[in-house]
Parts: sequence; C-alpha cells; structure tokens
Amino acid sequence: MKSTASGNNTTYDPDRAESIQTYVSDMLALERHIAGPLERQRDADESKTDARAIGLFTQIKSRTDAHVAALEARLRNLGGNPSNPVKSAWSGLLGVGAAAIDGVRKTKISKNLRDDYTALSLATVSYSMLNATALGLGDTDTANLAQRHLADYARLIMDIGKAIPGVVLRELADGGQKVDVTVAAQAERTVEQSWRNEGERAGLN
Repeated sequence: MKSTASGNNTTYDPDRAESIQTYVSDMLALERHIAGPLERQRDADESKTDARAIGLFTQIKSRTDAHVAALEARLRNLGGNPSNPVKSAWSGLLGVGAAAIDGVRKTKISKNLRDDYTALSLATVSYSMLNATALGLGDTDTANLAQRHLADYARLIMDIGKAIPGVVLRELADGGQKVDVTVAAQAERTVEQSWRNEGERAGLN
C-alpha cells in the first residue's frame, strides 16, 4: 500500500519511506559525531584567548545542536527511531576524536578549526546527497530540511576559512615563532577573493 508523507503532495510506497528513514538516520549519526568535541573546543582555556575562534565554536555548536533536533523530529515524523540511528562509517572518515583537544599541539585552536572545517565539508556534501535523494523519492519536507542545513554549514565553512589565517599566525607568534602577524588581513582577503572568484565562475554572483 502506498502512503503520503506528512506535508507532501507526492505519494510514495513504504519502501521509499524506509529509504528516507535510513538516509535521515545516517545524517543524524554524522551530526551527532560532529557535535561531540565542539563543547570542549568552546570551553577550552586556549579558546578563550581568541574571541573570533570562540565565536565560531559557539556558532558551530549552536547550528549542530539545532540540526540534531530537527533531524530527530524529522526521523520521528517518518516513523524512525532517533535514539537508535543507523551505524555508519562517519567515525572512521573523520577520525575518532579527530577534533578533540590535543595537549601537545602548539596551534591547537587553528587545528581544531581545521578539523571542524573538514567535518562541516563532509556534512555539506552529505546534505547535498540527502537533498537530491529526498527530492527523487518525493519527500519535499526532508529535501527542504537538507537544503537549509547545507546553507547553514556553507556559511560557517566560509567563516572558518577566513578566520584561519589570523588564528594560526597569532598562535605561531604566541609560541615564539618570528612571524609577521600583520599579513593576516592579506591572507584573509586571499581566501575571500578565492571564494568570490569561484562563485562568479560558477555563475553564483
């Protein structure tokens, strides 16, 4: 028997509904994996020395928490169980605790941001896949959720990329390296210009 997803005009059979449950559950597992180290990053003593970095950690944590809640609600709506998401290979792809604080690092904040950048990049391509899958299976509610979450992380990825030069140069200087911290603004403009050029080339601007 075919059924209609809540909020959708398109009918689809139970096999398709089960497929969507699996994809949403897998995305929930990824978001929970990303969320793991963020509170530790935000609350670490070294993070408190960099207002821009702590602002980013706070924003990422807020978005990730919101995404987890939205995915849990969507999974329940689809008849799935948020307390038991499917097993996935996310921990292997990202590295177990890859973004956790490492006491021997001299550039801990910038490397944490780099790890977060990597995790959010994986999330964006995964949301792109979820969006396409949901559209193809006739679930516009899930497709719209994936599109919103993708946009959230795309903005944060750009923000992290722009912040990295200043953070890493300050950390190197604090660690005794003779670096010219004044070039941070130039390096940030390079990152921003690269994004702008690619956007223009792709016809996004």
